[in-house]
Amino acid sequence: MEIPIFVAVLSFIIMCLGEILAYYSVSLKYKYEIEAISFGFILGVATLILIPKAFFKGFEIYVVLGMSLVYIIEKYLSYCPLSKKYCLECSDIGEFKIKFLYPISFFIHTFIDGVIISISYISNIGLPLYLAILMHKLPAGFVLMSPLKTVYKNPLPTGVIVSLGTVIGTIVGLIVLNNISPKILLAFSGGIFLGTFLTISPHIYKHKKEKSFLYILLGYIFVAFITLFKV
Repeated sequence: MEIPIFVAVLSFIIMCLGEILAYYSVSLKYKYEIEAISFGFILGVATLILIPKAFFKGFEIYVVLGMSLVYIIEKYLSYCPLSKKYCLECSDIGEFKIKFLYPISFFIHTFIDGVIISISYISNIGLPLYLAILMHKLPAGFVLMSPLKTVYKNPLPTGVIVSLGTVIGTIVGLIVLNNISPKILLAFSGGIFLGTFLTISPHIYKHKKEKSFLYILLGYIFVAFITLFKV
C-alpha cells in the first residue's frame, strides 16, 4: 500500500511545482506538447491495457459509465475548461466562479486522479496508470494557478488544497474499492480515460495545431512499448 500513497504524494508535489511556476509567472513553454503526449498516453492506457484487461460479459456498461462521468463533470462541473486557452483568459467567467466554483471543480478532477491511482494498485496495473496521472500534473498545476492568482492575493493555499485531492482520492479509493471486482474497476477506469481523451484532447489542436497529432501518437507509442516489453 506504500506505493500508491507514494505516487499520490509525488503527484501532489509535481502539481504544486506547476502552481509555483504559474504564481511567479514562469512560462511553462511546452505545456501544450506535454499535454498532447499525456493525452496520447491516456488513450493508449485505455485501449491497450485497461479495456482489454477488463473484458468480461457486460464490461462495456462500466466503460460507458466511466465516459459518462467525465462528460458530466466537463459539462456541468467545470467552470474553466481547457478550451478557454488554458484558463489564461477567464475574464468572461466571473470572479465568483473563478474564486470558488473553479477550485471545487478542479478538486473533483484531482480526487478522481487519486481514485485511479488506487485502482491501479488494486488491479495490479501499476506503472502505466501511475505515469498517466503523473505526466499531466505539472501543466495541471500551471492551469489551476493561472486564473486563481487574478482573484486571490495569495492563491497558493487554495492550490495546495486542490492538489491534495489526489492524495485524498487515493486513500478513499484504497479503503472503499478494495472489495469491488478488479475487472469492473478496470472497465470503469478505461471509460474515464477514454472519456477524458475524447472530451479534452481536441482542445490541444486549437492551441497547438503544429504536430499535435504526432505528440499524441508519441504518447500512444510509449504505452505500446510498455505493453509489448512489459517495462
